[in-house]
Amino acid sequence: MRRPRAADELFTNAVVALDAETGEYRWHFSQVPGDGWNYEPAVGLMLATVPIAGRDTRVVISVPKNGFVYLFDAKTGEFISGRNYVQVNWAKGLDENTGRPIFDPAGRYWEAADGGPTIVLPSNGGAHDWTALAFDPQKNVLYIPSMTMPERYERTESGDYSSDVRYGSRGDPDWQAFAELVAWDPVTQTEVWRQRHALPLTGGVLHTAGGLVFQGTAEGYLNAYDAVSGEQLGSFAAGGAIRGAPSTVMAGGRQYIIVPAGAPSTSASSSGLTDYSSTLESRSRPRLLAFVLGGDASTPAWAQPIFPKPPVDRYPPEAAAMGEAIYEGAACMVCHGFGGKSLGGSAPDLRMRLPANLEYLKAVLGGALGPRMPTVELDDASTKALYAYLVNAAWSAYEEDD
Repeated sequence: MRRPRAADELFTNAVVALDAETGEYRWHFSQVPGDGWNYEPAVGLMLATVPIAGRDTRVVISVPKNGFVYLFDAKTGEFISGRNYVQVNWAKGLDENTGRPIFDPAGRYWEAADGGPTIVLPSNGGAHDWTALAFDPQKNVLYIPSMTMPERYERTESGDYSSDVRYGSRGDPDWQAFAELVAWDPVTQTEVWRQRHALPLTGGVLHTAGGLVFQGTAEGYLNAYDAVSGEQLGSFAAGGAIRGAPSTVMAGGRQYIIVPAGAPSTSASSSGLTDYSSTLESRSRPRLLAFVLGGDASTPAWAQPIFPKPPVDRYPPEAAAMGEAIYEGAACMVCHGFGGKSLGGSAPDLRMRLPANLEYLKAVLGGALGPRMPTVELDDASTKALYAYLVNAAWSAYEEDD
């Protein structure tokens, strides 16, 4: 949905350098011109000094959402190199001279014949999102928390496109969802090692001078790896999902590793975990944990949610099926999670806090909660179908818990 023959649409999807003292423009680099996938480069920018052609060079390392690692000369913005560190199908690679993407028709869903289904990698969530990178300045190794979540696009009757970022959890063996911790040499643009996790949406990374790499997982564990070999040296229960990055401090002559764990504080993070994490083991309240060598404190307890008995009877399955389509079509899952399974954040789990009756749901959709809940315009039949879906989801949770 852009104007015909649009060029790079500056400065969309561009890394931009400004003079820190004057604000004067210095240089820019457009990473994804004509972006139809939501691959903004606002995340994953680092500065480092690395050897380029035998000379120590100050560089910008960019690891945006599009699955590539870029290296730019920090002073001039000159493209030095770039390569994908995960599977991608929106581009076949980068032009070795200019760094511009060589687009792959396989990922251009809007050009598919008859608008048929197209599977795209990475998803709009990115191969790397906001989670922290880590860098070893001695060995020039970059540590990337990456996600592989195939996304399915298809043109609807209205001419818009539906997208399903959960496609990797649907059981298609050719398109699986998973996470990887990737150790990458940005100078040679080659893999050093990688560790795979069953569930995407893992946490950020910490590298220490002692040669360790720490990362938390969606399953609720803090893992320690050998920075050189990638061998896993330990795994420690955190009692809740970890999305943030660990940090390290010295206190009283001891080194601590500190990491936040438990339900994320934003709706986007919490809703994303609902399909790609064990809900029971991720539902713990947010906590800040400190680990230390020789620590003997007990493992934090895993959360045990209790689902109340719904105040109304189940609806027929066909009514709930219609409501599921409305729930996803109205983007309710962005805040409340897929299936109403919010793991925290600013929006409640609708299986625990089911609207008491249909009239109350109508009032909420109509704006009764003010700025806490946006107005959603649905006709009476659609609102009833949505309520049927929420009621049945609450009953399923209650019966499983019981």
